[in-house]
Parts: sequence; structure tokens; C-alpha cells
Amino acid sequence: MTTIERRSFLGGIGVSIALPAFDSLPVPAAIDTPQSAKRFVCVSPNYGMNPSGFFPEQTGADYVMPKLLKPLEPHRRDLTIFTSLDHPGVGGGHGCSNTLLNGVELKDVKDRPQRLHSLDQFLAEKLGETTRFPSLLLGSGGASWSRAGIKLPTDGDPARVFANLFIDENAKVKKATRQFLDEDASILDVVRQDARRLNTRLAKADKDKLDQYLTSIRGVEIKLKRQAGWIDVAKPKASDDVIRRGDDNDLIVDLEYPYNTSVMYDLMVLALQTNSTNVICYGHPGGNRMFPFDGITLGYHSLTHHGKRPELLRELAIIETFYAAQFSRFLKKLKETPDSNGQSLLESTVVMFGSGMGNASAHSSRNLPIMVAGGGFKHGCHHRFERNGRDGRPLSDLFVTILQQLGIEKDKFSTNTGNLNHLLT
Repeated sequence: MTTIERRSFLGGIGVSIALPAFDSLPVPAAIDTPQSAKRFVCVSPNYGMNPSGFFPEQTGADYVMPKLLKPLEPHRRDLTIFTSLDHPGVGGGHGCSNTLLNGVELKDVKDRPQRLHSLDQFLAEKLGETTRFPSLLLGSGGASWSRAGIKLPTDGDPARVFANLFIDENAKVKKATRQFLDEDASILDVVRQDARRLNTRLAKADKDKLDQYLTSIRGVEIKLKRQAGWIDVAKPKASDDVIRRGDDNDLIVDLEYPYNTSVMYDLMVLALQTNSTNVICYGHPGGNRMFPFDGITLGYHSLTHHGKRPELLRELAIIETFYAAQFSRFLKKLKETPDSNGQSLLESTVVMFGSGMGNASAHSSRNLPIMVAGGGFKHGCHHRFERNGRDGRPLSDLFVTILQQLGIEKDKFSTNTGNLNHLLT
């Protein structure tokens, strides 16, 4: 079997390795996590939010909460809203939703797929070393990309998420898991041997590529060892009241989207509180589903292409106000729930709400709907930035501030030109 065939096989069993391009992989930054912020959560509606109802007219602390965000009024002191943040160079279309956390498009990085590495997955490498799950990717329509430039799947089933977090596997399943991990490790050994034999026949440029390929293999090995190390560690205990009621196991909520949104948020709080993970992304799907709410007559996608027609905007506002209300409830629970150190989860968690889609009606990637809450930041204001032609302030400037607030001394990420420390810290 050749090396390329082995790579295909590894992909088939759930291990992904992408051949790096010429530039070396970034060197991990040192971690010195401050007491105020230890975790990161991103919530992303795939189609964004209607700009006319999302952005305040006034700047500073005395802004009037816009109509779509009225449910967030109780949290205005814990929240910051931004106008005119976007990713320079990213074009329009549905694909822009995939760029939220990395600021680049797939078509622009064919020579260096590592540039697709998203903020959450970078943070997972730094903040996830001591947790069972480096990151949790929940919901649908996620924008998480691995270091190798592979888009990562999400899980939108609350019952499966609960089981994954809190139900221990039986001995038979654990034995099978060990066997699979051992087989994966053996395959990687063969791949490494094949790759090294190639080394003597390669030119300098290709040797650089091969070295980066071997670096990717080492990354997969680390993940396999990590999984093996957690097999016999008991999962934290949590009541399944979040998805069921009493001993008769009657469902207390409809576990189908969108009614499961509150359940997913509750699971996220539990995951953070039990130190099961420090990084979570939760995506609200796009598509043309019919939301089962009073007053909705068209599919979601159809409503986002409203063309400013009042009747369609009214229906779209029902959906987007629901998103805001659920997010508000999530912030409330974070604020009321202590972490393992007795600190409010909201104070110790940077929570970002946003989308790579700025105006779904026009498939625009400009002026993204971005809010940040918690994390020990200085909040309470709406900030608006000047636009330079079609581009606003790079959203990656905010990412650098988030990284530094989480104790990662990094001053460059994606397309940033600076940071927003002067506004938030």
C-alpha cells in the first residue's frame, strides 16, 4: 500500500492528515492564563442577523438597544456590540459563513491550507490540554477548521451530546476503543516509515513539504494518545433532567431544532461547569426550514432574502428575536453558575456571538453582526469603526484581543492589523 493510499484509509477511519505546504507550521505560543478568563464560546447563526435590527444607531454607553436585541437589555453591562467589523478580502455568497473564525476563503489557500485554522481550534490547542474534550462543536453550520485545513463536523443531537459528556462507556466499548486506537497508531507508524523512505529521493522543497507532513502525523499521534489517556477516567456526573423529567424519562422538551436550542445551551453550561471543555462553538443552521412559530409562513432562507419587504422582515424578526432571547437566557445562566473556582462562568468565559454573513439578503460578508460578552472585559458600549472602501475594521483585531485576554501572548492572527485592547481591557 502506498503512502497516499494510507492517507485515504486514515481519513476513512476518522483520522485526517493533510499534506502541508511550504511554510513551517506556527510555533505554539506560551500560555499564562489570567484568572479572569479561561474559556471561549462562540455562537453563530449561519445567516447572520438582519442589519437594520441588529446595529444600534448611537455609539458609546448610552446607545438604545436595537429591536432584535431587546431580550439582551438585562446584560448590556456585560456586553459589547460592534459595527463595521468584517474580514477584508472575503467575498460574498453562502461560503462567507465558513470564514467567521479564520477570515479566509477556501479558494484562496490551496497552497497553504493551514491558513484555514480557525480561532476556536487554535484556542483548543492552548486551553484544551487538561480537559477531556479540547473543543465541543455543537449545532449545525459550524465554521471550525483544523490546523490541517479540514472543516470539522458538529453534533446537533442533545441526547448524544449529553451521553458523550456524562455517560461512561461499558468495559466492552472501552476495549474496542483501545483496539481502534492501537490500530490507528500502527497505521501511523507505517505511514511515517513510508514517508521517511521518500526523503532520500526528494528535492529540498519537497523535503520541506515532507517535514510538515510528518508534523501533521505527530499531531494526529498526540490526539490518539490523548484519547487513550481518557478512556479509564470517569466522566463527571450530571442529572439528565436537562433532557428528561423524573424516573419515567418523559421528554420535557422537543429535542428537535429549534426547540432544542435551550437544551443545547444548558448542556454547554454543564460542559463548562464540569471542566469537560474550555472551548465550545454552537451553530444555528441555515437552510430553508419552516420555523414552527406563530406568524411564520415561509422558510428561513426565503425570509432572509426579504428585499426589505416589511411583511418578510416581520417574519424574519420572529426568528432572530428568538435567537437573541435564547442567547440572553444563556448569558443569564452563565452569570448565575459558578465555575470550579467559585467564579461566575460568565466572568471566566469569553462569549462571542457572530456570523460570517453580514447581510443574508444580499449574501454580503461586510459589517458582520458581532457581540462579545463576559471574559473579564470592559463592557457596556457600542463601538462603530470607519470603513475604508468596502472594508471595515478587521474582525481579527478582536480575535487578537480575545487571545491575549485568554493568556495567549500573540499579536498576529489571520488578517489583523492591530487589536481592540484599548476598547475592551
